[in-house]
Amino acid sequence: MGVESKSFSLLFVFLCLLIRYGSRGENVLLVPTPCAESHWFTLAKVGQALVSRGHVVTAVVPEDIAEKRRAERPDFKFETFHDQGTSALGNGEVDRNHSNMTQRSVYGYVKAGIDISNLITKHCDLLLGDIDMMSRLKAVQYSVIVFDSCIPIGAILAAHLDARVPYIAINRGDNYFFDMTSTGVPLGLSYMPFIGFDFTDHMTFVQRVQNVVFFTLAPMMADWLASNTYDGLVRKYVNEKETIQSVVSKTDLWLRQFDHILDFPGPSMPNMVQIGGLHIGAVSPLPKVLESFYQSAGDDGVIVVSFGTVVKAMSSKRREIFTAAFARLRQKVVWRYVGEKPNGLSNNIKMLAWLPQNDLLGHPKTRVFITHAGSSGVYEALHHGVPMVCLPLTADQPGNAARVVARGLGVKLDLSTVTTDQLYQAIVHILTNNSYHENAARLSRLYRDQPQSPMERAVWWIEHAIKHGRLTHLRARAVDLPWYQYYLLDVAAFLLAVCSAAIGTVWCSCFLVCRKICYKNGGKLKSQ
Repeated sequence: MGVESKSFSLLFVFLCLLIRYGSRGENVLLVPTPCAESHWFTLAKVGQALVSRGHVVTAVVPEDIAEKRRAERPDFKFETFHDQGTSALGNGEVDRNHSNMTQRSVYGYVKAGIDISNLITKHCDLLLGDIDMMSRLKAVQYSVIVFDSCIPIGAILAAHLDARVPYIAINRGDNYFFDMTSTGVPLGLSYMPFIGFDFTDHMTFVQRVQNVVFFTLAPMMADWLASNTYDGLVRKYVNEKETIQSVVSKTDLWLRQFDHILDFPGPSMPNMVQIGGLHIGAVSPLPKVLESFYQSAGDDGVIVVSFGTVVKAMSSKRREIFTAAFARLRQKVVWRYVGEKPNGLSNNIKMLAWLPQNDLLGHPKTRVFITHAGSSGVYEALHHGVPMVCLPLTADQPGNAARVVARGLGVKLDLSTVTTDQLYQAIVHILTNNSYHENAARLSRLYRDQPQSPMERAVWWIEHAIKHGRLTHLRARAVDLPWYQYYLLDVAAFLLAVCSAAIGTVWCSCFLVCRKICYKNGGKLKSQ
């Protein structure tokens, strides 16, 4: 017994050492964007996956939402600061932009953009200027910083805390085109449309002209806006010689929420990793009330309707259009809606303030998904093989809808002009045309057939950065080149000069030879 007891004790000590040193977690810092609630969900999903791997995850959030975040993610640590309500104001402005997008003028959009930019500047200044919080963050010595590049405050924070710490961006679209200018990736403007356009990779001549003009002017405007918003903060908290462009260009990895099953293939850099649909998890059983509603649908099935977290309510006119179209269907309808319920709501419609969207789309009775074509919902529908009716609003949604149509996954309607008949006919068209369901099922199989899930891939790369530090070998030299070198204008000027000199030399030589010949011939004629 003594020998067995001693052996057991040694084994116990060994296991304790293995747990302590073999699976030691690292400190990870998450920096969410101050606007757009849906962006936090994605970042939090990545953080939760890192927690499950034994890492200690801390998120930087304003004081007024700290309790909400703690309730959502009890496994996280949180560092808080007083943002003077800038985050709430920014979210409110974003919501108004999306809810009233059809009523706002160009001037209204420009003014809203400037207002949001001013709020972001103030928000970031309050975050970076919180001396006590910065001292605590520096004391922890984080192994990696992960941020949402929609608002690149995470890059500034990383440079401010410790230049040796790798930082990683998660993005789908970028307000400032940093995913283009800070990676050096070449743009194929003839076949790679801007994600905000409802173009495909088969563009017409006019669409290609629009694409080229946009990518010529928009990055310049975005660069001006980014400089005015962030350069002062960079000079104040990082270095007088740095700019927001130079700071973001040092990003080690870009975890991009794209996948070639849905998105159009294009060039990429080694530090750009595709993780489209990383938020999708296993399907859970529905709550009893919803499951009962689903079962009552019989073989006709259920249609899921959701316009995401941004659109809180519809106008009364549009609400009546949707309600009238759904009332004509044999299918049951589960509709995520927050606001005043319409009059005469038919029995086949269930309106809820929140939906377990992934679980609903993964249910075998779900037939169609009606969506604003936000990337999260589109990827969930792709994963589960559910055809879509897209009514895009803004941002990347028109491009997402164009991709859905191009892949044969669904149809697109104009939310600002849609009628009851158009919506009803679109739904019936999807329900009765087997090609949409067959395409959805085929693309779902392709999407799922990966050696790693998108989340596993994201976590692997984050841990790769934790293990090896700054991944400078993956960053293209292109991001450090002056524009005239990147476009080889200096080489072109040199070759033009050489060619001009050579042509000039040949021309002068020929001229002199011809002149000499003519002179000799003229002299002979005179002598005769």
